Amino acid sequence: MSDEVLSEFDDVQQSPGAVTHIVVGDIGSAWNHDLMNEIFLYMTHGAELIAMHKNRFWQTSDGLRLDIGAFISGLEYATRRTATVIGKPSTAFFELALLDMGLQRDQILVIGDDIDSDIAGARNTGLRSVLCKTGKYTDEYFIRSDTAPDHLIESFAELPTLLASINQT
Repeated sequence: MSDEVLSEFDDVQQSPGAVTHIVVGDIGSAWNHDLMNEIFLYMTHGAELIAMHKNRFWQTSDGLRLDIGAFISGLEYATRRTATVIGKPSTAFFELALLDMGLQRDQILVIGDDIDSDIAGARNTGLRSVLCKTGKYTDEYFIRSDTAPDHLIESFAELPTLLASINQT
């Protein structure tokens, strides 16, 4: 884990002894069989699994790569336990954002390139959504998805036009 990420846990008291919680975030290629087994064993002894998100894949300069969602799902399957997801697509994540901004649902338009985390998360929370065909978007994945955005744009450059048309209605 990077020092930057570790600094986010400065206020969390760590104590020796049994592991009670495991927080999983982005660790890229650090995933391996030994790490999965270590987490698995902690979970079978009662540790709670907390996932920063549950994305299926992410976009790199080398193309699409598995993200932590695949590993979280594997751990859930093996332990018959459910991880607590604190980021997208968790409804709690979007609800907290609404509360933090002091806005109502009809004042929010979620814009993203991930139909599973950005768009499905927004839809499940009752928020309007815009899927942008940038980043990790692919036509094939979009067509196979059960999630439908309220709007679909080719690039963020189209956003001002879309917003103007939404505001006119």
